Amino acid sequence: MIALRPCQPEDFDILLDLANQAVPFALKENAEWLKYRKAFDEFRYTRRHYLAVDGEKAFGYGCLEQQGDDPKWLRIYVVCSPENLLGETGSLLYGQLLQDGKELGASRLWVREFLADEPIREFFMSQGFKEYRRFSIPGQRPMVALSLDLNR
Repeated sequence: MIALRPCQPEDFDILLDLANQAVPFALKENAEWLKYRKAFDEFRYTRRHYLAVDGEKAFGYGCLEQQGDDPKWLRIYVVCSPENLLGETGSLLYGQLLQDGKELGASRLWVREFLADEPIREFFMSQGFKEYRRFSIPGQRPMVALSLDLNR
């Protein structure tokens, strides 16, 4: 049975494997993503993050992070294989993060994903997220940004 537990510093080694399951076409970018998770300044910004586990095995990672000066705009991550994203793992992680966002007084949750990552894009859109921007970063694949207004 899948359960959520707070993510601890010693769990970071597991996250790259989960990211590679989620986005297998972006191994280099996944390593960079992990570098930023490890370097996050939890004293300056808000973060809540969880592992979805069954016993000792991790099946997913979920996170809310404040990535700017506005504590009401939180970036959300749900990281697991496409199969787990559409099942209990994705549902539990998203439900917890949505609840946390509301408890923290967030007005908006947002994601930035590869345009080619259809499973995560469809997952968030099925939760009510709306696309608000497509863009390219030099040297990377096209990206899409989605957001959910929590004040509605």
